[in-house]
Amino acid sequence: MEDTLGLIEALLTHLRAKEKGQTVRVTIYEKNASTSQTTAANIWNSHTPDEIVSVVPRGKEVEEKLKIKFSDPGGIRVDDVAGVNDSECTKRFIEQVEIYGQNESGHKKRTDALLALGKAGMLLWKQLYASADDELKAILKESNFNPCCELESGAKAELHKGYRVDLIYDVPNANDRAISMRDSYQKLGYINCKILSPDEVVACDPSLRQFCDSHSIGEPGKREWKQDAVALWRPGGCLDTQTFLPKLEAYLKKSMGDRFQLKFNQKVTEVIYGDQEAGQIKIEGLKFADGSEIKHKGTDVTYVFCPGESVGTLSHLGFSEPVYAGFTGASLSLNIPISKAELEKIGTFNHCMEVHKVGVVLAWQGRVRGDELFLGGAGTKAYYGDKEPTIHEAFAKDRNRLQLQMFNDVVPWLVSLALKRDTTGKTLTEDDMIALEKDNIAKRWVGRRSVTYDGFPTLGRLYHQDKLVSNGRTTTHLGSGGGSFALVTSLMSYSSLSPEDGKERLTKADLNSLFVGEVLSYADSRRQAQVSDS
Repeated sequence: MEDTLGLIEALLTHLRAKEKGQTVRVTIYEKNASTSQTTAANIWNSHTPDEIVSVVPRGKEVEEKLKIKFSDPGGIRVDDVAGVNDSECTKRFIEQVEIYGQNESGHKKRTDALLALGKAGMLLWKQLYASADDELKAILKESNFNPCCELESGAKAELHKGYRVDLIYDVPNANDRAISMRDSYQKLGYINCKILSPDEVVACDPSLRQFCDSHSIGEPGKREWKQDAVALWRPGGCLDTQTFLPKLEAYLKKSMGDRFQLKFNQKVTEVIYGDQEAGQIKIEGLKFADGSEIKHKGTDVTYVFCPGESVGTLSHLGFSEPVYAGFTGASLSLNIPISKAELEKIGTFNHCMEVHKVGVVLAWQGRVRGDELFLGGAGTKAYYGDKEPTIHEAFAKDRNRLQLQMFNDVVPWLVSLALKRDTTGKTLTEDDMIALEKDNIAKRWVGRRSVTYDGFPTLGRLYHQDKLVSNGRTTTHLGSGGGSFALVTSLMSYSSLSPEDGKERLTKADLNSLFVGEVLSYADSRRQAQVSDS
């Protein structure tokens, strides 16, 4: 089970039971040895309503990008890993992508649905924080939770109060791109989204002063952006999942006692089925990679499958699954030891943002964590089919160097602290990365996510050999949106098995039953690409 979704599913189950005065048991089986090895602990959640749309290209765009090398603008192709571009997985994926690419109206409907789902997801995170008990609220604060939401009427625009600063640079006619983004967010209801001047950015976030100095012209107070750079005040927040996941695990153990279990090194390899009745089949247990198994015959158990990084898990377990492929992403984090004197100079440095270049969107978070200055960034994807990536391959090496360079382009003062020399305006090299890794300052990571041919999540009921699974459901195929979209997709999935209770809870997120039905139809695990929606 993907850890973020698994823990969020457990939390929501616990909160629902607590609200109803019921007792519930939750056991999570996780293939990794700890939360630190999971995808969610190595990427930096960018809470935005459109994150799930921007994770990987969709529709006809995929076909074009697969022809372009990952290191060229807009490319996602890798050529140094055997079996990626000529595998059966790739063949099936491309076939479905080509069919889906002809469905222009269907693609637009699904995109609109994802954006509405994303907005609801951001509202649910805000509601979770507002309704949390003191302990859970403290965990969210310690995990640098910042909401993505529209400003309250009459409220002053402030960083971390629902909006943030995002940067675009080295992009021809950057202002046009920012206007397009602004209009899209305003259409979603985020009416305070706007373009910022260099001076407004510095006033809002002084840590970006060097970037503004190098990408603007004119006198202070009247500066304007150069043609290839701009800043956008846009809806956005963040959550440090590296901090959040172990704290949430501890919270659930304390709140639920032995009624909550998180079992690591437990890879599910087979599903045990029981009785069949009226076209339905029931799950009675699971088998694991170590040869062990569990059975729950005769008990009231619901099985929720939330694979994320394990590509094709539903299919391998015998469930229906839409055609899928793995998309690989790289991340880089810097943990820089700082002295008390340096800490006094840095002050309350804390920001989250996305940085856009041609073909690259890098989501990152930076802040002081204890006696270290932290900066983590993740972004850029490549197509890997059903192959497992490693940090030694060309994609990971190239993208990590790019991420380090982008760090230096935007906050050179921070990278200068890491490398112990002035790096302002410098082009960084592989030797710089090696030095940072040797000093245990830089941590490189690469992982993958299972993505469907249409880029839509798979939510709700499960099917085995055309039979409905009476006591199972799934929440998967979320791309990197697995963290930021965990609440709304888990709730959507839950509503497929408990429609009445789910309806009431979804209404609080401004989602009506008609829309929920539409999303669950798009997200059906049996779906196949069609030229047009019938």
